[in-house]
Amino acid sequence: MIERFKSFIEEHDLFSGSDRILLAVSGGIDSVVMLELFVRAGYNIGIAHCNFALRGEASDADEVLVEKIAGKHDLPFYTRRFDTTAYANENKISVQMAARELRYAYFDELSAQHGYDHVATAHHLDDQIETFFINLSRGTGIAGLHGIPLKNEKIVRPLMFAWRSDLEAYQRENKLEYREDESNFGTGYLRNQIRHRLIPVFLDLNPSFREEMNENIRRLAGTEKVYRQVVELAAREIVTKEKDM
Repeated sequence: MIERFKSFIEEHDLFSGSDRILLAVSGGIDSVVMLELFVRAGYNIGIAHCNFALRGEASDADEVLVEKIAGKHDLPFYTRRFDTTAYANENKISVQMAARELRYAYFDELSAQHGYDHVATAHHLDDQIETFFINLSRGTGIAGLHGIPLKNEKIVRPLMFAWRSDLEAYQRENKLEYREDESNFGTGYLRNQIRHRLIPVFLDLNPSFREEMNENIRRLAGTEKVYRQVVELAAREIVTKEKDM
């Protein structure tokens, strides 16, 4: 797993060995495994945790665990508690969107204050498929179907080579302590409905659904790239002709 992790980072030029990377660690299995891989690979890292105060004592327990892991590895640790519900109400957005805005604004602030070159999140291939269907269900053009980008400005996603099952196996093999968010098992959120209801149906129809879906997303990303190149070329030609006129 560690060699696949390092090879993926190098192959896609996500960052260099001298860069400082801020890891977004929630305490869940995905981010805990990501943290362990970064530590074993020897990268220069710090840990950021967001306490969204949405699950009472469970949210506080998540924060305690992440701080404990940071201390174990003697890593810089940053945390902030947010009144996510109040922010959502004030801005008339969903709690999920509020958490997203607060999280990335905090990461930007930490990066600027402490000199981090990139922020790493623990998105993986299952997240890729779920995001595809979320965007599809809400209505989207081709840009919404190309999946989660490996690199987006300062954000990097170094686990996009792994499936959730790979991360679970690594956690078991290395006996990594993590926290389980009970809301992941419910169907109150669209992502969970897709994860627990929709994708199992496709897997019953085709056991290779995940692998083939990932390949479809890869093809769509390539198609979007060609499409944008053609549009940009046409736009330049139009601008040139109007200047000549």
